[in-house]
Amino acid sequence: MIRKQLYIDDDLEHELKALAERTGQSEAEHVRRALRAYLEDRTDRRTGLDPLLGLIGLADDADEPTDVALEHDHYLYGVPKKHTAP
Repeated sequence: MIRKQLYIDDDLEHELKALAERTGQSEAEHVRRALRAYLEDRTDRRTGLDPLLGLIGLADDADEPTDVALEHDHYLYGVPKKHTAP
């Protein structure tokens, strides 16, 4: 392992300590996991795994949903649909 030092604000310090106490895992382990998740998310965005790209071409496919414009949050992020079909 390589040692790194960083500065965090008081709120993060308090929350990190509380999390470590609750879980029995070290603060360093939580920081490593958070950093790993952050970097994986950034990598997904750079490699084009953005859910918005999945909408491209849906308008040309007769078998795909017809409410993508109204329900884009549903198709992008899986939130419940807001509108009902006519």
